[in-house]
Amino acid sequence: MPQKQPARTPAPATRGVGRSSTAAPPERPTAGAPGGPRSDMRQNIKHVATDLLIRHGYNGVSFRDIALVLSVTTTNIHYHFGNKQGLVDEVVKDYVADVLERHRSIWLDPNHSLNDKLRQLVLYNWERYQQFNKGRDGGNAWSLIGRLRLDSEVLSENARTSLATFTSTVHELIREAVDEAWRTGELRDDTPRQDLAFLIINIVNSSSVFTQGSGGFDRLELFFETFSRVMLSAYAGTPKPAPDNTRKRAPARR
Repeated sequence: MPQKQPARTPAPATRGVGRSSTAAPPERPTAGAPGGPRSDMRQNIKHVATDLLIRHGYNGVSFRDIALVLSVTTTNIHYHFGNKQGLVDEVVKDYVADVLERHRSIWLDPNHSLNDKLRQLVLYNWERYQQFNKGRDGGNAWSLIGRLRLDSEVLSENARTSLATFTSTVHELIREAVDEAWRTGELRDDTPRQDLAFLIINIVNSSSVFTQGSGGFDRLELFFETFSRVMLSAYAGTPKPAPDNTRKRAPARR
């Protein structure tokens, strides 16, 4: 009989959790339908390339670096992706798609308040941060999007388009989340919704920067908490009761 797999440790829910954690290896991107050894090798190459690009940036990664990690030849990598630009284009496209999927699940969740959604985003950032940092004080890069924005001048047009798609799509998701908070009464009627959404998207885009240097993850978490306490509290409204869609039963016959 197959052995029962141990339950996963739940993600940290409050500030200060995880100070003794050690950095875990990055999760592999979700593969598509099984396609044999060739499909597995493509996924393995992209997985290693993603990890190395986050750590070292575009100019700090070569096919030789990837080949050494996988114990394959550079010819093998050329066979699958042609050149470095082709590999990076596909890695960035896949990474942005995965991150946007997670953002959609956060910002469009009808069961969470705007403040809760910000907290969910902090937890998501923590998941990615601890893959490349020990504890909460590390200053290593942990976001491919944030890392490659620093190398935009050497990226292809396709890669730059993927990065721009992330920003524009997340902005729309955040605007929808702010509008939903306004419709439900979580935010006051006079809330400057576009300005609020603009501030949040800039926090999202700057998240990887806040953890660099001496601040670590605590600095990023504190920034989100301060934003929620100052900005969301300033425009806090009175939540509207959910509509009662239950039908009243007819009185029973005697």
